[in-house]
Amino acid sequence: MGKKKTKKNRGSRSHGRGTKKGRGAGERGGRGKAGLGKHKWTSLANEDPDYFGPKGFTRPQKLIEKDKVINIYQIEEALDEFIKQGFAEKEGSTYEVDLEKAGFDKLLSRGRATKEMKIKISDSSARAKEKIEEAGGELITDET
Repeated sequence: MGKKKTKKNRGSRSHGRGTKKGRGAGERGGRGKAGLGKHKWTSLANEDPDYFGPKGFTRPQKLIEKDKVINIYQIEEALDEFIKQGFAEKEGSTYEVDLEKAGFDKLLSRGRATKEMKIKISDSSARAKEKIEEAGGELITDET
């Protein structure tokens, strides 16, 4: 391994940089991103033209409305609770569940439908509808 420059230049006054060059950041035009709007703007214009100016707007998360979703397995687990709260009732072997009344927006298909259910909800996935109908139930949505 060769000698380091500092060791190599011991005894010389300028360390190979001339009389005033290399004394601080002034010779390189400032440290870091200093001078991007002035003397270093040409490299900026070529490499990152969108550095200055507006970048868009991100809406606050509390203003973004998300669907309140429920899965098939969650309905089956909570059927007794829904009946107690008045969101569901049992007629024969069929459960009638009003998920809109319970505050849900969409039904998703995770889990298996083992009970016959007549579910009222504003939106559902296609697979959820298939599963409910395979179990002998019915899905009432706003679209139908």
